[in-house]
Amino acid sequence: MIAAMVFAQLCAAVPSEGVVVTEGRGGYGAVIAAHSGGVVVGWQETGPRPSAGEGGPPDWRPRLAYARELDAATLAPRAAARSIDGEEAYYAHMTGLAASASPTGDGAAIASCQCFGGTGRIACGHTSFGAFPQVTATRESGGCSGGIALGTAGTSSVLAYTDSAAVRFVGSRSGRDRGTAESFTADRTALARADADRAVFAWRTSDNAGGVTGESSYDVLAMTLDADARPSSRPVRLTAATGRVGAPAIAWVSGSALVTYAQAATARAPWRLSLSTWTPGRRHATSTLRTGRAPAMAPSIVASRSPGCAVLSWTEGTGRRTVVRAGRVCHGALDPTTVAQVSRPGVEAGDSELATDGRSVYVVWQEVPSARGAREELRVARLGCD
Repeated sequence: MIAAMVFAQLCAAVPSEGVVVTEGRGGYGAVIAAHSGGVVVGWQETGPRPSAGEGGPPDWRPRLAYARELDAATLAPRAAARSIDGEEAYYAHMTGLAASASPTGDGAAIASCQCFGGTGRIACGHTSFGAFPQVTATRESGGCSGGIALGTAGTSSVLAYTDSAAVRFVGSRSGRDRGTAESFTADRTALARADADRAVFAWRTSDNAGGVTGESSYDVLAMTLDADARPSSRPVRLTAATGRVGAPAIAWVSGSALVTYAQAATARAPWRLSLSTWTPGRRHATSTLRTGRAPAMAPSIVASRSPGCAVLSWTEGTGRRTVVRAGRVCHGALDPTTVAQVSRPGVEAGDSELATDGRSVYVVWQEVPSARGAREELRVARLGCD
């Protein structure tokens, strides 16, 4: 009985090897969202070289985006992958992707932006799967930088994107494109649904680049947004020391924002995962998660059904020996009895992302088979912990 209870708490993959969602062309930059009608996975691929005479440098290959819907119970794909975006010209630059469930949990969307060289025009939009409040953004004279996040607040959807590294927000309620009262920049962003018609937003900024060491130095900050995508709190700096900082991930748990990110004090120091717990209006607390001796990076986090807890995934290791692990975080600490390896043994893996529909937690990750000429693939599984 005790053994069964412990096993049930493990954040192991179900099925154990996951389900391959890519279609043999490779895949990277995956995102995932879960809702009452299923699971949606999006990713990017490098497309074929254009035909002669279509313009562009000879080595240019467009970046393409695809999505696939999966059955929530079996994770079986419901149909072939669907093309959702792509660079149509060599002077177009597509950002990464962002995914979110709808405010009512009966749909999802995957968002992306394209920036067009020469004019600097930025165009952002999303592809919906089921019901999702429409939100778009267009800037006729902006600057390419690439940050993007999608989330919800109240009954509205919220899109965050960067214009020349300055963050801008658009909400579906008014459609108004807003900057911020304070001038900050960002290159990595994250959004999560909060309570009281709010969302929480976290970002990585290099405004203090250089620091006292002369090396690139970053901070992670957070603030709240209202249902019209207006900042509703002052930014809070979560990082306690300068150094290397990775992209943040964020979840809302029991009235507080949990923001996790990889951090290394120097260029030679190993990456470790930090977790900041911030209740708006109060001081935040930051701890180092004890994932083990191996470097840990690229975290993702979602709320758990257990009060005060969240489910965390991350990449662990170095070089071609990286793996994906997952575990439950409760009250600022990682529960070691829940930690399990998600990716397959002996296969290089990383870049995991999590999603929850309020009942189950789903994970997508990338694996790079060792066979010569084999393309990277994306696998999806449900986790044994929630």
